[in-house]
Amino acid sequence: MRKVLITGANGQLGSRLSELTLPIEAETVVCDRSELDLTDAASIGRAIGNHRPNVVINAAAYTAVDRAEEEAELAHAVNASGVANLAQTCAANGVDLIHVSTDYVFSGDQNDPYHTQDAPAPTGVYGRSKWEGEKAVARAFSGAQHAQFWIFRVAWLYDSRGNNFAQTMLRLAATGKALKIVNDQWGAPTAAGPFASLLMEVAQNSELLEAGTWHYGTSGPTTWFDFAQAIFEHEKLVVDATPCGTEAYPTPAKRPAYSYLDPDPLMQALGRKPEHWKDQMNRVFQKN
Repeated sequence: MRKVLITGANGQLGSRLSELTLPIEAETVVCDRSELDLTDAASIGRAIGNHRPNVVINAAAYTAVDRAEEEAELAHAVNASGVANLAQTCAANGVDLIHVSTDYVFSGDQNDPYHTQDAPAPTGVYGRSKWEGEKAVARAFSGAQHAQFWIFRVAWLYDSRGNNFAQTMLRLAATGKALKIVNDQWGAPTAAGPFASLLMEVAQNSELLEAGTWHYGTSGPTTWFDFAQAIFEHEKLVVDATPCGTEAYPTPAKRPAYSYLDPDPLMQALGRKPEHWKDQMNRVFQKN
């Protein structure tokens, strides 16, 4: 079994990675920001040198999409230059890297599923910082003979706990107030737990999937309004919710109108079929 180092252990995805039940011979090292800070190149070097992993799963990121418009320097320090330092350290030490990216690298202007060969065109600071991070990973591993990388883009990540759209909807529903929910943005809700399991599978078996960039997600797409309605239905909640347009909720950062990432190539490579977003949601919420 391969030794796996997980960054961003306290985040939504990192916490799910940290909790995975693995074979007794598998070894994972969980690093939160206090031990491995992407904005501190020295801490990256120490963590890799001290733990000597075979592979790193980078679940650490600056994800405050709107705040990034005012904190561009910090967003780039984490998502771009920090990722560059991590990738360079991994490549130089023969350590594989699994890096998590986002649908925000795309403009969201098209009406067809996004494929990995589509050209990124981010419209905000967050998306640009993540795209710069992706390019930095590819540069760092260019010509590397003893290490490889995988980039997994994912959209609309949520969980049955924590701070995310699904939990926000449940909190708002509990107030009993009428809700307006955006119905003109399209994507595929993706649960953190199943995604974490896939990342760990690849981390433990580098031959499972060809190195490079992949899109992970569920079968869809749907809108935020329909996603919320499915949550309310599953939880048997009666909520006064009406659909609205994006213009009803102006935000500092522009949201992609359509950011459905085509999951089929990845699932075909793994010999599987993508799970429908509603089936996954029902399964994930049932477990918790």
